[in-house]
Amino acid sequence: MSAQSVVRFLFLTLWLPLGSHLWAADTLDIYVLDVEGGKAMLVLTPSGQSMLLDGGMPTQDNRDVNRVLRAAKAVGVKEFDYILITHYDVDHAGNIPAIAAQIPAKAFVDHGPIVNNPKIAPMNRRAADAYLAFVAGQKRMSVKPGETIPLKGVKITVLTSNEQVLSKPLKGAGKPNDACPASKPDPLEMDDNSGSIGTLWEFGKFRMADFGDLLQWVEFNLMCPNNRVGVVELFMVNHHGLAVSNSIELVHALHPKVAIMNNGERKGAAPDVTKTLRSSPGLQDIWQLHYSVSAGKDFNAPEDYIANLKQQDCQANWIKVSARRDGSFTVTNTRNNFSRTYQP
Repeated sequence: MSAQSVVRFLFLTLWLPLGSHLWAADTLDIYVLDVEGGKAMLVLTPSGQSMLLDGGMPTQDNRDVNRVLRAAKAVGVKEFDYILITHYDVDHAGNIPAIAAQIPAKAFVDHGPIVNNPKIAPMNRRAADAYLAFVAGQKRMSVKPGETIPLKGVKITVLTSNEQVLSKPLKGAGKPNDACPASKPDPLEMDDNSGSIGTLWEFGKFRMADFGDLLQWVEFNLMCPNNRVGVVELFMVNHHGLAVSNSIELVHALHPKVAIMNNGERKGAAPDVTKTLRSSPGLQDIWQLHYSVSAGKDFNAPEDYIANLKQQDCQANWIKVSARRDGSFTVTNTRNNFSRTYQP
C-alpha cells in the first residue's frame, strides 16, 4: 500500500466520524451536550444508529433546541433511531417536540404515566402534557425495569422507571452493599424526578450508568441491601450534581473510574456530591460541563476538565466520550481539546 493510500485509509476510518455515519471506527461515541443545567446527550453506535437522551430547557431564543440540532448536524445525524426522555421535567422533555419536528425519531422511549405527585410544578406538568400530546400516534416504548432497548451492538438495560427498580441482580451483581445506610431515606416528592429512567449501557466490556434526575430514595431501592447493577467505567452524575440525588450507596457501589456532571454555572455541582464522588473507591476524574460559581475553587474540577468556564458568551462546548469494546475509553473536552484515555 502506498503512503498516499495509507493516509486516505486513516482519514476514512478515523476522522470521517466527525461529520458522517460512513465510518469504520469501532467506538461507541457519547456527546454530553451543554444545555446549561438541563440534560441532552447524543449517542452514536459503530453501526451508525443514534439516540438522543433529553433535549434541554425551552427558551424564547430556542437556545437548547439549536444546540442539539447543531450537534446532530455536526456528527451527521439526520434521523434519530430513538429519542429517550428520562422524565418529564421541563429541562429534559420541554424541547422534544421542537427537536423532533426538525430531526424525526423512529421511536420514542419514556417511563409511561407522569408520576402521581400533586406537588409537580405547573411548568413541568405542562412539559409532560405537551410531550404526551406530541407522541400520541407515534411509535412509543414505555419501558419497565429489566427491559432492554434494542440498539444494534449495544445492550441498554432499564434499571429504574416510574419509581420502580430492577427486581433481580444483573449477571455478576448482587453482592451486599456495605455503603447502605441503616434506614431507608424518606420518599421525596419532587416533580417527576423519581420516575426517571435509569439505564446501563454495555458495549463489550465498557459499562456506563445514566439515571436522569433519580432521587436518593429510589437509588436506595435499587442498590440496597444488595448492589443489583455491579460496577461501571463511567457514571453520568445524577440530577446535575444536586445533593437530593447521588447517594453514597449508589456512587460507591458503582465504583466508576470517571464521572461526568451536566451542571450549569449556578445549578448543581453541590459540594456534598463532589465529596461523595471524590471519596468513591477507584474514581480517577470528574468532568464538568460548567464551572460552578457555588462550588468555588475547592469543589470544581481542574479547568482542563471543565467544558465551559463562563456562562456569559458561553460557547456551548460539549464533552465527548469514545468507548471501545475492551473497556477502555477516551474523554475529550471540546473547549481545549484536552483528552484523557482510561484503560480497561
